[in-house]
Amino acid sequence: MNQPLRPLTKVMRTAHLRLGASAVIAAGFVLTILSFLTLRTYVEQNLTLVARSISYSAEAAAVFNDRAAATEVLTLIAAQEGLLSAEIARSDGTPLAKYTRRNGTQLDTGIAKVGTHLFPLQMSAQITHQDVDFGRVTVRGNGGVYLTYLLKVLTAVVACMTVIAWWVSRLSRRIENDIVGPLNRLAQLTRTAREQRELGLRAEPAVVKEIHTLGEDVNALLAEIQARQNELITETKNLKSANESLSWLAMHDPLTGLPNRTSFMLHACRALLDCRSRGSALAILYVDSDNFKAINDSLGHAAGDDVLVEVARRIRSLMREGDVVARLGGDEFAVLLAPIRGADDALRIGSEIATALCAQVRSQRLGDIDTSASVGVAVFPAHGATVDALLQAADAAMYRTKSLYPGSCTMFDAALHDALIASAA
Repeated sequence: MNQPLRPLTKVMRTAHLRLGASAVIAAGFVLTILSFLTLRTYVEQNLTLVARSISYSAEAAAVFNDRAAATEVLTLIAAQEGLLSAEIARSDGTPLAKYTRRNGTQLDTGIAKVGTHLFPLQMSAQITHQDVDFGRVTVRGNGGVYLTYLLKVLTAVVACMTVIAWWVSRLSRRIENDIVGPLNRLAQLTRTAREQRELGLRAEPAVVKEIHTLGEDVNALLAEIQARQNELITETKNLKSANESLSWLAMHDPLTGLPNRTSFMLHACRALLDCRSRGSALAILYVDSDNFKAINDSLGHAAGDDVLVEVARRIRSLMREGDVVARLGGDEFAVLLAPIRGADDALRIGSEIATALCAQVRSQRLGDIDTSASVGVAVFPAHGATVDALLQAADAAMYRTKSLYPGSCTMFDAALHDALIASAA
């Protein structure tokens, strides 16, 4: 039985409605999936960066098993990033520090539970030092935040699909040849954007108002998604920069820009291991100002800061590229010379530092400031087998210098040191 013939207008209208409906559904589906995948990727990258940031910042705390420092680093970063929970565990699985976000309302709790099924909320990062695992950082993101954003995106997609469907219903009444071409081009655009992820494509202007508006809506959606992707890239770069700044502050003195005590200990431990394996020597110099308290008391802390900055500059100007100059705290500085040929080299450099620090410090605010510093020297392996032992020996030599020959440099003498301890007892 032959099918009844239908008017061309009705046939084209039906075909047009089918094509329009297919295009709307495909566009909504693609935009929804694309938004979800984009957000999911961002969540994974963000949590991974946060976990790595915590691992970098907590490296020293894990190495030295410092619970207080680990808790401080973990709490600061986890609260700043809005994490649900975070934990630093030692390599044997023993917890070192934990952080848990305070519970909000029941609605927030419910949204967070639903969000855990859609996003990978847990990421980990190893804490390693010199290729040795010292622990592991585990972070859990707040799924409620991601789910809320996804719901907003889905709402926008549904709204856009509604608008597009309305325009399709209008276009179904327009059966003219100039409608088919623009619709085909628009459908091709959406397919290309979906299959090739070419979000930079844009629909061309059309003669028919409805098709033109539909093309603008698609362009706006593609532009919005593209802009969001660019924002995500920018946010990732900013987060990386912030993490690098935090890492730098954790390992440096903000006034002088020198490495701090933690950083110095790490450099010294690495240098000591290297010297042991090569059978070479290294030296640690302990530098302390002779009249820093008097400068602070008489001229103020601004003068003290000027002296510290100038001391740091002078010491650093005398060092080789591989040597390390650090501010341990207050007016105390340490210098790591590695490697050295012998104790005479260390004593010579220490004397040069003491001589350089005896010159007046010129302050633009306070004029010339008289200052000097005493230097103590300890050499590995003669004066100690560990960094702590070498620091103590250099410190003892510095105090002996300060009491007998202020403004100069003295090598640690174990026999004299023992004799002084015995006489004091």
